[in-house]
Amino acid sequence: MNETTVFFEQPRAARCRALMKPLRLGAALVILATPSIFSAAEENPASRALPEILTGVKKILFYGDSLTDGSDYPDYVVNTLQREFPGVKFERMNSAIVGNTAADLRVRLQADVLDRKPDLVLICIGTNDRIGNRPIADFSADLESMVGDLIHAGIRVMLVRPSPFGNPKREAAFQDNLAVIQEVAARHHLPVADAHQVFLDGAEAGREMLGTDGIHHGKDGFAGMARAVINAFGLKDVPLDTSVHPWPYLLLDWETSLPVSRKPPYEPGSATGWKAFDRKAAVEQQPWAEAPFAARGAWMPFAPGKAPAGMAAYGRTRYHATSAGKAELRLGGSPPMVVWLNGRQVYATTKARGYHPDADRLKVDIQAGDNELIVLSHYMAFVGIRPSEKRP
Repeated sequence: MNETTVFFEQPRAARCRALMKPLRLGAALVILATPSIFSAAEENPASRALPEILTGVKKILFYGDSLTDGSDYPDYVVNTLQREFPGVKFERMNSAIVGNTAADLRVRLQADVLDRKPDLVLICIGTNDRIGNRPIADFSADLESMVGDLIHAGIRVMLVRPSPFGNPKREAAFQDNLAVIQEVAARHHLPVADAHQVFLDGAEAGREMLGTDGIHHGKDGFAGMARAVINAFGLKDVPLDTSVHPWPYLLLDWETSLPVSRKPPYEPGSATGWKAFDRKAAVEQQPWAEAPFAARGAWMPFAPGKAPAGMAAYGRTRYHATSAGKAELRLGGSPPMVVWLNGRQVYATTKARGYHPDADRLKVDIQAGDNELIVLSHYMAFVGIRPSEKRP
């Protein structure tokens, strides 16, 4: 078994079902993977030298399209780094949005990346540029612009060569995009994570790298993405940690209402039939592709299962604050998504902003004692509160 396929000892489906054991510790649900080649290396992680690109790095931001938005691979990467370098507290950040092209990333670079001040940004983009047949010169200009802005801001950059297409004609045309990625990386002396080659090697070995649409990732695809990144850090001998845990600050204990119409007007006060959200069932009984959302901390109103046509539901939870003040509300999920805090609407979107816990952040006022949060969704919602460091 070669270096690029070492992570393929177990199928991801098995890990999401029989091999992953949910345990509730206080308010947090922890998903523990059965020991395997994915788990911690036997050597002492503290003895490993930190790669140069990670020196001084704490905040790692993953930037891209649907191959990153909602993907498990950022979790796997940060899990693995945290295990290998326990003296560093890594923070994963995700600013990927389904359907994005390099042009979309360029437009929102300031708000979704630069303003968040990450230490390292991994850019994986190009798939939708090829699907939409965008001129290769435009793709090159967008990527060059983003890399230049990030470097100018003192942020380290790694480029990711995206996974291949199952369609041979589209894959042949995709070589132009891959060539641009290599050219930009060479021009700026950037490391490159070659997920494209990892996927080709995995497919040749009979692994399910791509899904049935020939674009998105199959059962082994998320591990393939993480493997490519970990390899690019110079850690080819390191096994992946593919456990999935709730992200920090997420609110995990939810109640779900009876179904309501997805169409406005929305009236959370009229919701009825509240019952506790069963996160354990959502993790254990859903298909392999959806179970990690609940494991990562999402409230999923109809899990396990699908929402009735045209329907959504309200979810509610509480956050207890020892004192009043400002806090950061962290949100992600599926549109339409509406959030109320203590009876006042504070957020609403009808556009995809990220199927992960890190899509939007806004400042809100928190009262002392219990704060009620209500959210509307038909598929999933991540809601977290991080107290302001300036609060008394």
